[in-house]
Amino acid sequence: MNFDYSEEQKMLVQSLERTLAKTYDFETYRSQLATKTSHDPALWNSLAELGIMAMPLPEAAGGFDGNHTDIALISAELGRRLVPEPYVSNVVLSAFVLNAARGDASLDQVSQIATGETKYAVGFYEPGERHNPLAVNTTAEKTDGGWVISGHKAVVLGGDTASELIISADAGGASLFIVPADADGLSIRKYQLLDGRGAADLIFDNVSLGADALIADAGNAEAIILDAIDRGAAALVADSLGAIEEIINMTKEYLRTRTQFGRPIGSFQVLAHRMVDLLVDYEQAKSMSMEASVEAINENRTERQKAISAAKAKVGAVSRKFGKESIQMHGGIGMTDEYALGAYVKRLLVNETLFGDTDYHLERYSSL
Repeated sequence: MNFDYSEEQKMLVQSLERTLAKTYDFETYRSQLATKTSHDPALWNSLAELGIMAMPLPEAAGGFDGNHTDIALISAELGRRLVPEPYVSNVVLSAFVLNAARGDASLDQVSQIATGETKYAVGFYEPGERHNPLAVNTTAEKTDGGWVISGHKAVVLGGDTASELIISADAGGASLFIVPADADGLSIRKYQLLDGRGAADLIFDNVSLGADALIADAGNAEAIILDAIDRGAAALVADSLGAIEEIINMTKEYLRTRTQFGRPIGSFQVLAHRMVDLLVDYEQAKSMSMEASVEAINENRTERQKAISAAKAKVGAVSRKFGKESIQMHGGIGMTDEYALGAYVKRLLVNETLFGDTDYHLERYSSL
């Protein structure tokens, strides 16, 4: 099997890398974190102009008909740079859900995602239901003019900046609805996650919607939800891999330049062996991440879920090991906010939790 990336994919990553090198560094990240900012319109527009949003979207919607490997490459670069922009919530989740639910009728909406013009967020999870996207307690009651939504959605990635929200609600079974972020009766509790990315809780208090708010009924929504979550999980696995690669570079450099007893500490056997163990784990995680990016669009749900759960569980476990080992090998400097290592560890911890943590995916894999 050929694991080499195409020339177009390599050019995409190089373009993204150059753009972020000029516009987004660790001090920019720290500044955003200090001001509780998870979204920079200027950076978002730069990414849109670069074609990052359009790459995996349908050509009919202004996209480039890319695949999930393109998403993985983009996600890895965003993770490597600690970029908190709502790429996954918009491109990976929302665009897919709209296209899967509405087909050609969604092209105008998806095209607005491709250009970065409109931001969407997807809310499937609810308080107390722990990683189960199909546990829907939010209700959608049919009325003469449309629907009335009541309930609570938790940890909606990108929900703090979205103008349109796609949520699941019980309308005789899990169904999907589009809700404007400024709808009457909707309260949005915005916050930053541990690593600075934005999220929100959505509280619906008898929110009235038109009949056209329903985009997928109880017969179709469940499959769309499961497919979307798998795609999101695969993207976060790639995001984690990018962060891990940056941790490797930082740790290698520290071991090479930090001296003790007149020698680089990386020359001490115990630290060299620990670094080798980490590199072995990284190679295994990388292989499973690549498989997940390929299987993310597999129509055989069992095979897709097995590959993604295996990758999510493996990368989650490796992420925690990298966090612990790299901080220890950096000594006291690894615990400071001024040093980038801690920010990468936080990114890994958040990625491990979103869309099912390690324990959840181990259990799902064993059940398959």
